[in-house]
Amino acid sequence: MRIAILLLALWCVPAGAQVLTLEAARHRALSQQPALNALDLNARALAAAAPAEGALPDPRLKLGLLNVPARNFPGAPWEDMTQFLISYEQMLPGGNKRRLREERALAEAEQAKAESGGQRQAILREVAFAWLDAWQAIATERSVRELANELGRAIELVQIGVASGRGSQAEVFASRQMLSMAADRRLELAAQAEKARAALRRWVPDAGTFELPVELPAWRDPPALPTLAENLEHHPQHAMHLRALGVADADVALAREASASDRTLEFGYALRQGNNRSDMLLFQVTFELPIFSERKQDRLLESKLRLAERAREQRADHLRQLRAELDAAWTEWRVAGERLENFKRATLPASRARLDTLIAAQASGRAELSQVLEARRQLVETRVQEISLGTTRAKARAAIEYFEHAAEDHK
Repeated sequence: MRIAILLLALWCVPAGAQVLTLEAARHRALSQQPALNALDLNARALAAAAPAEGALPDPRLKLGLLNVPARNFPGAPWEDMTQFLISYEQMLPGGNKRRLREERALAEAEQAKAESGGQRQAILREVAFAWLDAWQAIATERSVRELANELGRAIELVQIGVASGRGSQAEVFASRQMLSMAADRRLELAAQAEKARAALRRWVPDAGTFELPVELPAWRDPPALPTLAENLEHHPQHAMHLRALGVADADVALAREASASDRTLEFGYALRQGNNRSDMLLFQVTFELPIFSERKQDRLLESKLRLAERAREQRADHLRQLRAELDAAWTEWRVAGERLENFKRATLPASRARLDTLIAAQASGRAELSQVLEARRQLVETRVQEISLGTTRAKARAAIEYFEHAAEDHK
């Protein structure tokens, strides 16, 4: 009874529930994904702030008194030479610093935009993996459930035979043992399915209200492996490293420009008291003197050059990583396909033929019921292996699709 309640809670969905296909799950995941929204907002914020990085610094307004006598201060603070000064000061960054700062901010915005594209591609793959895991657990449980139903009917027949003197109690116990093992397997699969659905709800929160299709989606054959490998440079995940390199190069350009002297312009008017005392004008220019560049600017440039080289090495390493993942997915897809074809061509027909032979032999009294039940169990296990292989091949195809879309986007 406990088994039935658990399985009912895990698998029952409302009547008329819609079917959640893989493509529908992907679409819902992308449209309901806060992580993507956060990355998009970050990219837009950085792009909006870029013009401010290239703007002039805010000017300064200065107010003050000049030539205030110390004698009798503050009782008599004003003499003929005392001046009330108001001035306007503006700092002008040297060289191309303003343009380079804006370009760096734009490069950072492009990096954030590339991160959003890479995350979108990764979500498509992760949703496919979670959906396929859930489908495999459900399909496997369905096969084991059919075995349990067959065992239940077998127990009824054996009990009828025992009552009529044509069977043995040992066959009843053997059938019950196999039924108990099948029920335990269903519990295990139900737990796996619940975990898989929980992983799918990470991307599709309402996935529990949908059924999954009975069959796996149809996949077209992928492009040739060399074609996919040629387009790895344009993969969205790899574009993140390319944009990071752009930010690093912008930092190098800014570091090179650090030796360009900044200037400050100041204009002022000084008001004086007293007869025949003219007011005064102020104009001055201030220059920064990077005369100790080997202690500051040169060290900063060396640091930025090394960081740019690090970005190039990381980009090269990531390209190797993508190629290794592509090769592994392609190999798994090919090998799983060959094994699946062998199962459909030889293994499954042999299991069915063995079961049919034993059923005929048992009907004529030349085989025991336990042999028939064991053959039926082996047939179900063969189907479970077929489901596992089909899911493995589908997951490998989804992994290849992760690279295939990069080639299509580039075109």
